Amino acid sequence: MSAAASRSVNADPNAPGVRFAALAVGYGQRAVLRNVELGVKRGEILGLVGPNGAGKSTLVKAITGAADVLAGSIEIAGVSLNDLDTNQRARLVAVVPQSLPSLFAFTASEFVAMGRHPHMSRMDSLSDADEAVVARVMELTDTIRLAEERVDTLSGGDLQRLTLAQALAQEPQVLLLDEPTSHLDLNHRLQVLDLVRRLADDGLAVMGVFHDLDLAARYSDRLAVVHDEIVAPCGPPEDVLTAQLVREVFAVRAVVGPDAVTGAVAVTPVLREQAVDPIGCRVFVLGGSGAAAGLMRRLALAGFEISAGALSRGDVDHSVADALGVTHVELSPFGEISPTDRERVFELASQADIRIVAQLPFGRANLANLEATVVVGAPLLFVGGFSAERDFAGGDASVLVRDAIAAGAVEVSDVDHAVASAVSFARGTR
Repeated sequence: MSAAASRSVNADPNAPGVRFAALAVGYGQRAVLRNVELGVKRGEILGLVGPNGAGKSTLVKAITGAADVLAGSIEIAGVSLNDLDTNQRARLVAVVPQSLPSLFAFTASEFVAMGRHPHMSRMDSLSDADEAVVARVMELTDTIRLAEERVDTLSGGDLQRLTLAQALAQEPQVLLLDEPTSHLDLNHRLQVLDLVRRLADDGLAVMGVFHDLDLAARYSDRLAVVHDEIVAPCGPPEDVLTAQLVREVFAVRAVVGPDAVTGAVAVTPVLREQAVDPIGCRVFVLGGSGAAAGLMRRLALAGFEISAGALSRGDVDHSVADALGVTHVELSPFGEISPTDRERVFELASQADIRIVAQLPFGRANLANLEATVVVGAPLLFVGGFSAERDFAGGDASVLVRDAIAAGAVEVSDVDHAVASAVSFARGTR
């Protein structure tokens, strides 16, 4: 095939950037993924998430030819991958790989200029237009200052950004990112992803492999979950990333919800699904306003069976209790405790072997929570002691605490001492 023919690609500007249809892909005859139906539209970032070894990178490699297509088809800009030679494919698709390239004594600008090779015949030298593209993408990636530096002397972070610059020098219609920020510090991580976001907004089709679920949700228009040899579900991050999915796919119990600053979905791991030896003791935790989140996590890791008092939906303690599977009384946001709720709190507190009151304030809305707990009696711990500054119930909370201590309740200084005391109690009752 002549150089001129090799450069000609009948791409459809209205077709998706990438389209997988009934795709099975793997290595040799071993399929890693099966029946993949997925498209990457122009102007969007599709994030691939899933556990290690699930096949995220394999899906990227299917496009580059580094993995074997065992069934189905792949189209790039409406053209079958089978109909594209290596040079044609490089004019349509650029890749920022997971592993950094082998290094030779090229300058940074020479390294980036390699991205222009698909647009040149074998004997061509860089034209003024090619040089302008190289300078532009190095400016975009904040690497122009490295132009004369040898790439084999640079840090992994600098080389990662140069690899992105080289990919952009291809002027592709599709950009594939395989963990594009793995070697970058926080500042450059955001810089690269902000740049990719702008490029997608300008019409580039981007498919990226992410291990950081928060970054994936923040920058992706859609997320596709890769696990158990399939790619599903796929949709907006807020629909795909749920606590149940994180638990089922990643074996992690997590709090999942909108980030207070960015509004993007955020995943806060609480604990891994792991075999915890039950300590044979039930603990009732009285919390609210986020005061008991860390305490419940520590107790779960120690092997306690946990229950809790009344918690309002939207409260951090409520979210952590849900993630841990803690039985509790659920209130509407800012709701008050009804007589029925109080009775259920008392029931849960009575069923426990030990009760722990977190370091939280008490007012009229949650005073019944405290009343139902202290009436059960010892063993009862108050974390951080109790001071009048935490009593917003006209002194009634202070009276309840004072009477409970007189009846045998104990004040402990912090969560560490509370957990240690609970463990000591549990071992003493065996």
